[in-house]
Amino acid sequence: MATRKTKLTLPEVQKLIRDLLIHSNSPSVDALLAFAVTINRGPFKAPKKLKPKELTATTMRKAVLNKFGCKTVTELRKNKTFAMALTGEKIGLKTTEDWRKQYRKWIAVPEDEREQEGPTCINGIDVLENFRPWHVFGLNSSTATTDDIKKSYRQLVKTHHPDMGGDARVFERLQKMRDSLLALMN
Repeated sequence: MATRKTKLTLPEVQKLIRDLLIHSNSPSVDALLAFAVTINRGPFKAPKKLKPKELTATTMRKAVLNKFGCKTVTELRKNKTFAMALTGEKIGLKTTEDWRKQYRKWIAVPEDEREQEGPTCINGIDVLENFRPWHVFGLNSSTATTDDIKKSYRQLVKTHHPDMGGDARVFERLQKMRDSLLALMN
C-alpha cells in the first residue's frame, strides 16, 4: 500500500470509524492498529534509533570531582581517598581519555559504551574497559546472595573460559569480578 499523499476527508474518516464499530463494539488493539494503518494509508515508519551522545571531558571531570567532593583537579589530587585508590597508577587527568577512564571507574559506564557487542563484551559492556561486576553478572546488588554470584559466574565461565574458546583476559577479569563480589558479601 502506498503512503498517502493527501489527507482523508472527514466523511471518509467517519465511514472508516462506522465500519470499524460495525465489526466490533469494543475494538481490540489489533483492530485499532489496522484502522490507524488504513487512515495512514500505509504502514507506520519505525522510529529512528538515536545514538547516545558522547560524554565531554568537562562533564566527566565534573562528575568525578563531585564524587570526591572536590571543586578543582588540584583538590582532587590532594584527596586522600582518590590518591589511595590510584596508588601505583600514573594518571595525567588532562585528556578526555584520562577522564573517561576515571568516569568508568568511579561513576558509570558511559552511555556510548553500552549495548556493545564483541568477544570481550558481556551484557552490553566491554569487561576489559569497565569493571562493573554486578552488571556483568546480571545481579542486583541489594538482593544477590553468594550462591547467586557463584551460579552466575559458572554460567559465564561456560562460554568465556579459554578451554571453551573464550578470551583469557575476559576469563581473568571474570575471576577478579567474582572475587571482589564474594569479598563484599563477607
